[in-house]
Amino acid sequence: MENINYIPDWAKNAVFYHIYPFGFFNTPKYGKDDPITTPRLELIRDYYDHFVELGVSVIQFGPIFESVRHGYDTTDYMKIDHRLGTNDLFKTIVDELHDRNIRVIVDGVFNHVGREFPSFKDIQAHGETSWRKHWHYVDFAKDNSYKDGFDYKNWEGHYSLVKLNLEQPDVCNYLFSVAQYWLGEIGIDGWRLDVAYMIPNFFWYDFRDICKRTKPDCLLIGEMIHGPYSKWIGPNTLDGGTGYEVYKSLWSSFNHANMHELKSNLERSFHPEWGLNKDLTLVNFLSNHDSSRILSQLDEYLHIYPAVLLLFTLNGIPKIYYGDEIGLRGIKTAISDEAVRQPMPKVPFNITEENRALLNHYKFCIQIRGDHHALKYGNLIPLYANEHILAFLRKSSRETLLIIISSAFETISCKIPLHNLGMEGYRFVEQLEQGGSQEYLVVNNQLSLPEIYSCWGRILQLRQ
Repeated sequence: MENINYIPDWAKNAVFYHIYPFGFFNTPKYGKDDPITTPRLELIRDYYDHFVELGVSVIQFGPIFESVRHGYDTTDYMKIDHRLGTNDLFKTIVDELHDRNIRVIVDGVFNHVGREFPSFKDIQAHGETSWRKHWHYVDFAKDNSYKDGFDYKNWEGHYSLVKLNLEQPDVCNYLFSVAQYWLGEIGIDGWRLDVAYMIPNFFWYDFRDICKRTKPDCLLIGEMIHGPYSKWIGPNTLDGGTGYEVYKSLWSSFNHANMHELKSNLERSFHPEWGLNKDLTLVNFLSNHDSSRILSQLDEYLHIYPAVLLLFTLNGIPKIYYGDEIGLRGIKTAISDEAVRQPMPKVPFNITEENRALLNHYKFCIQIRGDHHALKYGNLIPLYANEHILAFLRKSSRETLLIIISSAFETISCKIPLHNLGMEGYRFVEQLEQGGSQEYLVVNNQLSLPEIYSCWGRILQLRQ
């Protein structure tokens, strides 16, 4: 990220904390089940100290606008969902987080809306005479499962999510006014843009222009699942994307004792010569609101330690999904996400010693990342893998680090090849302050490490 000049500087060394609000604050499942405005957002104040002590610098709120159920079925983009509170309350919370040097980004769901959205309601009421029928892709020659008397495009076959027609200028202009309001009036610092890969780039060109003119240092992160990511990320479109291309191997390489899989994905994505995403900024994660939690993905609990160390030593922006740091578990099923969108336990946390140690590990890894220029800004050069070991370099203009991740359940030794890197005779110095030797010499273009502790790793700094 060091030489990417179109994203704000603050984002380059950020650590995200992702909250799914309707789960975190334990709201009623449907908006209609809560007849009054309930300021549940106030409860986030109980976690301010936790955020600061953890070391995160950005809170990413999932969808918070008025909706039918889960936030992705929006009914009013200009209003905080009444199950969470009010616009004024949210603005106050944004200001309070800013006072703690924590920025705020919000989910923008601009591909589709809920069936209660005003333009769709107008079509239901007036049919072909609706003045807003062009806001959606409607076919009056067919019907749908709701028996509306017309068919319409939706998100992936879900008729509760009505696709917006972003080819229409007044639809786009409305969404641009939404972006301006939340950036300018409420003071958020950016957007996480839902299913950005399904939205044409002509929309993102104009969206970026509007956002950057409203708040020049705002951050625009698009949800990316299918590549090529470079189609949507760049100086004229979005600042970054979600790192789904590497996500699976962040846990499956541990479960299957196959660090070759992870090395291959890292090479394909980030190798400084041929990596498809080497010039892009991606947000890395172990869990999110659409996937099983990392502790439920991993077959062995102890693998969470090298997995978290890996998260904070990869290039890109690391993101924690709320509760992962205190050991929450949850499995996404084919029919429900509720198990991974559970309420956040109250503070002070009543957790096991095992999970208390995990929380301290997250804090430690965040601090390590903050202490090293190469971890925040450097490129990534994959070096070596076997069943249990992954080794890669992180290299910036100020520093070179060798990262070694081990999934083995015993202390092992390893020789890391460093051919064609001009490091013969150089020293690597341990940065994790663990026992054993602290310095290692490159001999015959390889680095011999007699001890790599079980389910852990090494971070070694290059010295000439």
